[in-house]
Amino acid sequence: MKHILLPLFLLVFASIPARSQVRHDLTLEQSITMALHTGFAASDVKARYETAWKNAESARRQLWTSVGLTVNAPNLQESLSQQFNPLTGRYQYYQLKQNNMQSYLTITQPLVFTGGTLRFSQGLLSRNQVSGLTGQTQQWNDYFSNFFVEYTQPLLTPNLSAITQTSNEIALAQAETDFLANQMDLIFNVTESFYTVYQLSRRVEIVGEQVAQNEESYATAKGKYDAGLIPEVEVLQSEVDLAGSKNESLNTQRELARAKNAFRLLLGIPTEEEVATVGEIVYRPMMLDSAVAVESALKNRPEVLSADRQVILAEGEIGVAKSRNHFRMDMTARYGLDRNDTLFHDLFHDLNRSRSASLTISVPLFDWGSNSLGVEAAEARHQNSVAAADYTRQRVRQDVLDLLNRIQVAESRIQVLEKTVAVAQKGYEISLQRFRNGSITRNDLTLAQQRLTAARSNNLNALVDYQLGQADLKRRTLWDFEKNAMVEPVMNLE
Repeated sequence: MKHILLPLFLLVFASIPARSQVRHDLTLEQSITMALHTGFAASDVKARYETAWKNAESARRQLWTSVGLTVNAPNLQESLSQQFNPLTGRYQYYQLKQNNMQSYLTITQPLVFTGGTLRFSQGLLSRNQVSGLTGQTQQWNDYFSNFFVEYTQPLLTPNLSAITQTSNEIALAQAETDFLANQMDLIFNVTESFYTVYQLSRRVEIVGEQVAQNEESYATAKGKYDAGLIPEVEVLQSEVDLAGSKNESLNTQRELARAKNAFRLLLGIPTEEEVATVGEIVYRPMMLDSAVAVESALKNRPEVLSADRQVILAEGEIGVAKSRNHFRMDMTARYGLDRNDTLFHDLFHDLNRSRSASLTISVPLFDWGSNSLGVEAAEARHQNSVAAADYTRQRVRQDVLDLLNRIQVAESRIQVLEKTVAVAQKGYEISLQRFRNGSITRNDLTLAQQRLTAARSNNLNALVDYQLGQADLKRRTLWDFEKNAMVEPVMNLE
């Protein structure tokens, strides 16, 4: 009985299905959507944007109203001090003790349009004092209130607050520009990886057909050799061709596995899950206006915008450098209300008035030319930034024109190679039949087979190049030629 149950148990156990492997059959659109939601690259793009935006916004808000509170509670001081007593005519030790409770509330408002600063401050002081000869001390309590408004304004100098605000606004704009460009880069990387997997998958099929054709050729050659119709060398050559095609098939499969690993990593798919591309590449002609492409690239490319912004920042640096080397005036005006009293509730009545105004003049006389060299350095940076901006425009223009030419070449290849594949397929079928009939040699059949494989591979490569060229053009110009509009962000930060 045991001998019967054991094989039965093993049979039932073996019939239990293993854990099914998850498989992802993805179109290009599904791949992009998955990468945007689960891929690390997408989260990295968002994190870089949030970091840049928050840094720029933090700097911008430093020019907003700020409120600060300072509290000293308590500030206790106690000492024994030697002092001369004129009544006794000798030095005696006095006990000194002071306990202060003090707070300051300060409101500061930078004035961007003038470069000045407006400051409001309210201070309150509660003081307890004990002094006198040891054993004969006296105690006093008093309060002090001090409120003032102060306005400082630099004169005859560049508005540093406005320069700082411009720099902060440029940083915010650059963060937005880079965010859109990084999204387009991510979409292109997914597209490129998708088509790489697609191309290698089709390449595996093409090479697999080549292996099958070589197997058939080898079988035919061997049959002819056994019948004494061809020499042995042709059979050996067929066997070598078969081994070579099998080796190429293994290499292509290895490349496909490596491409799938990179594709999974980009989409955030676990390594143990299978992935495959779905769909066929269909050639769809598209009208591409070179003038629109160049204009959009020069208007929207992040490197062009960044170069223009660097020119603006360099102009501001010249102003800052000159401010250190020129005649300068600083005006300060202050108005305050204060009172000192022993009773806190009387502290805000019958206030005393305090006023002050000052004009400070700064004239650099001699600094060994340090400030002048700083100005010259800033001017040199400005000239270089202008030249860099012009060079960037030329490079971007040439980059777009080269890409358009690449797309045009791929389109021409597609139109030519579509016919070539059909002709090569028909030629191989005829050659195979003639080889079976003995009209041609094995070498003639091999050449026909190689022409067919090359035609299929070249046609596939042309289709992929055309699709990648269009995707790259969209990325490099930030213009959607299908919708005839500028590309829009595909990510949200919610």
